[in-house]
Formats: sequence, C-alpha cells, structure tokens
Amino acid sequence: MTKLTLLTLLTASMLSTASADMGFGGMMKDMMDVPKEMITEGTDVVKDMKDSAKDAVDDAKDAVDEAKDTATDMKNDAQDATTDIKDNIKNDDEKVDTAKSETVEESKEESK
Repeated sequence: MTKLTLLTLLTASMLSTASADMGFGGMMKDMMDVPKEMITEGTDVVKDMKDSAKDAVDDAKDAVDEAKDTATDMKNDAQDATTDIKDNIKNDDEKVDTAKSETVEESKEESK
C-alpha cells in the first residue's frame, strides 16, 4: 500500500509541476517569440536570395568573359589558318611557275 501511495504522490507532483509551466505568461511569451523568429527567418531568406542573385550575376559575367575569350581565340586561329593557307598557295604557285620555267627551258634545249 505504501508503494501505491508513494507512486500516486510522485505522479501528482509531476503533473502539477508540468501544468504550472504552462501558465498564461509562458504562453504569451511564446506567442511574442513566434513573430520575432518569423522576421529573423524572413530576413535570412531575403539575404540568401540576394546573395544567390549576386552570385548568379557574377557567374553570368564570367561566362560572357569566357565566351569573348573563346571567340577571340577562334578568330585568331582562323586568321592564322587563313594566312598559312595563303602562304601555301603562294608557295605552290611559285613551285608551279618554277616547274613551268624548267620545263620550258628543257624543251628549248631539247629542240636545239
């Protein structure tokens, strides 16, 4: 019987302590903390969005710069290739002219 009484008293004291913590003042404090937390979280979200937008703009600028550099490199490579082709054609023309001259000279010598 004493164990049952002791258990009952212990349970009753725990319930009364728990219910005392749930008073009106605590409830009002919790209700006032909620808007503060919402404002803080909202501010944090806005800051994160602003940082993300700034990062996106920076990334876009970097992509444009890289595209410009790539286009410039491609232009330079094309110009170099064009110059090489022109030089090769010129050299080939010179070789053809030389070969023609030699052939003409050989023909002249053979006809003599």
